[in-house]
Amino acid sequence: MNGRGRMLTGAHWTLFVLFLTNVFNVGDRTLLGVVTEPVKLDLALSDTEMSLLNGFLFVFFNLAGGLFIARFIDRGNRKLILLLGLCCWSVATALTGLAEDFRTLALARMAVGIGEATAFPAAMSLIPDLFARETRGRAVGIYQSSGFVGIIVGTIAAGVLAGAFGWRTMFAICGAAGLVVAMMLLLTVREPPREVPAADPNSRVSWLSDLIASCRRILPLPGFLALTLAFGVSAMMAAVTGAWGPAFLQRSHNIPLTEVGLAIGPSVAIGGICGTLLSGHLADRLVKRHGCMLAMLRIPLVALPLAAPCMAGFIFLPGVGAALLSMGLMNFLLGCAVAPFINYAISHVAPGDRALTSAILLSSSGLIGGGLGPFLVGLLSDALSPVYGRESLRYAISVMIATPLVATGLLMRTIHHASSGRGQNKVTAAGERS
Repeated sequence: MNGRGRMLTGAHWTLFVLFLTNVFNVGDRTLLGVVTEPVKLDLALSDTEMSLLNGFLFVFFNLAGGLFIARFIDRGNRKLILLLGLCCWSVATALTGLAEDFRTLALARMAVGIGEATAFPAAMSLIPDLFARETRGRAVGIYQSSGFVGIIVGTIAAGVLAGAFGWRTMFAICGAAGLVVAMMLLLTVREPPREVPAADPNSRVSWLSDLIASCRRILPLPGFLALTLAFGVSAMMAAVTGAWGPAFLQRSHNIPLTEVGLAIGPSVAIGGICGTLLSGHLADRLVKRHGCMLAMLRIPLVALPLAAPCMAGFIFLPGVGAALLSMGLMNFLLGCAVAPFINYAISHVAPGDRALTSAILLSSSGLIGGGLGPFLVGLLSDALSPVYGRESLRYAISVMIATPLVATGLLMRTIHHASSGRGQNKVTAAGERS
């Protein structure tokens, strides 16, 4: 095999291992959402406390860890950092099964959040060094589809294992499985050369000064702030589905715990996988056809508004089948937004800023989507419970119907500001920025 063939084989194998790592990244964070009801009863917690555990507490430490770790990823050994993160969140997942109250469960979720903060920035730094710009959209789409695979694996595994052995043993088994993937990462993946050499990690520039300087380069880019906010708002319903979807199906549709993962997992994953893969492929085609990076943002501009009525169907349709079909369509459309958002962002910054850029996107997705979304739903569910009883969760989730429309408005601002920017969106025939 020639050198080019070996390079392609190595790139695709590395993408596969990154894919598998992210399956466990997303899968492990969804486990608690599936067993919300038995954990809540065993530990005597409220919906608000569960929303903090599923949302804000996890997200805050995921965010803080991501911003801190991203600069080390941009400057250091990305494989090693990802390996340490994978081991951290896998061990913390296993220890979640030992929780005895809100405090101990919160500590485990914080540790999971810090460990998982390594996965997305590391992958978004590695993929551009493995794949050329003209195929990068598909690579990003493939990687992001792993999140939906993680949802289906996590929800099914959590439901089946918790139903058979109890939720505590379920966490121990899933945590141990993550360590097997860590061994695969250690033994089979090599750190690839960077497109541009990383900054000297032994330089005298402090970490904080370096972080501030990088943010000053990234944040003023035309349309970047609006894009970041749109990415976060568009993630709210997906986060709510992961955190509260299983409980909603149990309360409002009387689906038992052992079957809830089998019900919700395929609906979320199939739609999301198809959406991310299709949008990644379409993004590459649109950029090639129009010679403009902004062209890929037409995909979420169409998909996001169409997601709103699908959300309404999931929440209010009385039949389980119709609700799950609506959920699948909703996740297909929400998934169509993911790859173009990320690909556009990491293609408009210097190679040494890609991990931090992805961490900023992750922060928005985490704080707004994973933090604010589930917390708001849990708070509203407790407030509406005296009036609607078990159905309070249905009406609390319904506030999310407006989120894709808000994200669309922010995306339109992104396109407006980027279009009037300093010519940063044109690309040459070779796929490079002009």
